[in-house]
Amino acid sequence: MFGKKSKLERVKADAKADYLKCGALDQEDRLHRVFSARIAQRARLNLDKIFVQGAKAEESRQLALAEALKAGKELPPRIQHEGYNQLQGVSGSVVSWVPEELANRMFNLGADYQIQEVSAHEALLEADKIAECIVEELQTTQSIQLLGLLREDSSSEDED
Repeated sequence: MFGKKSKLERVKADAKADYLKCGALDQEDRLHRVFSARIAQRARLNLDKIFVQGAKAEESRQLALAEALKAGKELPPRIQHEGYNQLQGVSGSVVSWVPEELANRMFNLGADYQIQEVSAHEALLEADKIAECIVEELQTTQSIQLLGLLREDSSSEDED
């Protein structure tokens, strides 16, 4: 009754509460700014992970689509992301949450990038819009730049 599932649910609830609490904090208070910056960094890592999850899920979905087409079955839809991810940090493991709307935008962006429906440039532009939403919701002065690996790949291609 009080096993791992209830602990996981509590951890998820805490992650969501931490995210939602940031918008109501007094940003003049140094401790509040530090807290918001920490949650913003978790959100950044979470969204980057969601992008990769979207790309991997779409790769599997494409195989399932081919099988469904061959068999004349119903085509599998894209899954929805709930916004939670476990992150590894220096102090151990932590759960991060971002709103489902933003999580799904990022998940679908990763999926679309995987099947080349969006270019790297388009993916970065959309990721910047998502980052702006995070900064606004968290009321933080912390700068958030999503898809750093993709940015590095794009800049090295531009140099060639």
